[in-house]
Amino acid sequence: MAVATSFLYGDSTPSPLKIDFIAFLRDAIDFSVEALLCDSRLADAAQGVARLAESTEREIEGAEAFATEVSLALDRISIGDVGSSLAARCKTHVREAAAEFVRSEGDATRAAVVTEKARAAQAESGERASVTKAFEKLVLRHTLPEATFATHLRGRGATHYDAHLRGKTAYGLEWAVALEIPSSHLLAHILRIDRVIERLEIDAPEEAGWIHKETKLRPQRFDRLYLAALRLDETGATIELRAAPDGTGSGFDVSLGHDPPTARLVRIREGKAAADAPYDAAGENITKLRSLHDKLAAMTSELAAHKKKLLSASFDFTPVQEIERPRILAERLIANIAPTVQQISKRSLSPGELVLRRLLSDNRREELFLSRAEIDQKLEPLSTPLRRAFEPLKLWEMAPQRPEPAVSPPEPALPKSLPPPAHPSRGPSSLPLPKPAAKVDAETILHVPSPAGAEESPPPPALRPSMPPLPPLPGAPPPRSTRPPRLPT
Repeated sequence: MAVATSFLYGDSTPSPLKIDFIAFLRDAIDFSVEALLCDSRLADAAQGVARLAESTEREIEGAEAFATEVSLALDRISIGDVGSSLAARCKTHVREAAAEFVRSEGDATRAAVVTEKARAAQAESGERASVTKAFEKLVLRHTLPEATFATHLRGRGATHYDAHLRGKTAYGLEWAVALEIPSSHLLAHILRIDRVIERLEIDAPEEAGWIHKETKLRPQRFDRLYLAALRLDETGATIELRAAPDGTGSGFDVSLGHDPPTARLVRIREGKAAADAPYDAAGENITKLRSLHDKLAAMTSELAAHKKKLLSASFDFTPVQEIERPRILAERLIANIAPTVQQISKRSLSPGELVLRRLLSDNRREELFLSRAEIDQKLEPLSTPLRRAFEPLKLWEMAPQRPEPAVSPPEPALPKSLPPPAHPSRGPSSLPLPKPAAKVDAETILHVPSPAGAEESPPPPALRPSMPPLPPLPGAPPPRSTRPPRLPT
């Protein structure tokens, strides 16, 4: 039996979700887009056919008016009293030819309209089939939120079971999908109860006595019976048990209720004999039957992961492929999931993303997200009016927040004693040019030594201070000559 998975919101707070809602939302948007596009194309096609039929009738009316005018014009032409003259015959022929031409052309244009309607009906059938296909994809991949389900299992012959899953929502959607039973599964063949519980004895009424018939509670060997049919839903279960693998023979129908726990038995007679009156089990018998129910429920729950195909789908008791406006499917679905989407958006810490976290084993989490960019890409085929169907989700309120542009720190002010840069266009790296050379007194110049290893230029002779040189330090290398090198002549 599948274990329910726990999901957290993006801010790591617990959520009531038991399905991967992010993956479901992706396919739900795809289905809604397909339904909206189909609705729009159907409406456009219907309007096109209606305009064609209307314009055709106007043209036919104009042509008939023209034929009438021709007839009136011919009546105004005088050709004398000779009815069999050439002019009279021409007049009659022109009148009849004009009327016949208008009639034949009118029939041809009406036939063209009928052909166009048939072509539009065929295209409409394909459009509706695409909506059904999109819905099939949705229900085969996902469990719709807040839907209730019932599993049906019935034996066919003495060889196998047919299994299907029925779903239903509070907003009018109902569907059934076929379930595939793996060959290794216990339900791949007709199941005898002793393969589930080795010995199962349930007290049930039974008539006894040769002369005086009386009904007494006697233990019945349920483990020797075969599972003929099974129906499981949220309210309870119905189990049909029969003596033969093909579902024939005597046996019992067991009805189980969940709240409160109840068990009702009906003995089925062999052949066409009437069934016995229902009997309510009690005590330990209810416990045994509920144990059988739990084991069968665990086995059938494994089949939910093997959905094969869509068997039927309806909306408000109308088949999906016959719904006049398919967009209502998208609108109902969007309205149902809107509160959950808004809650996920509110608790997602990443701007522009819907985020959930799935709890995994050994204290690990997996992040699931759907970005606004991906949603926009899915909605791209829709026109602006059609996109309004998604407004209940408030997707546009989760738009990514653009970071504020970085503000460069203000440049430090230059000292007032320095002139402004000579070339402002060079930016902050430009250095101010020195003032023009002026007459400087030699006593105001301080000689700053150059860094180690750099050549030091001596001051000009006119500006050298008149002081004796310092004696060299002991062990110091002889001073370098400051005289510039002599150039070769």
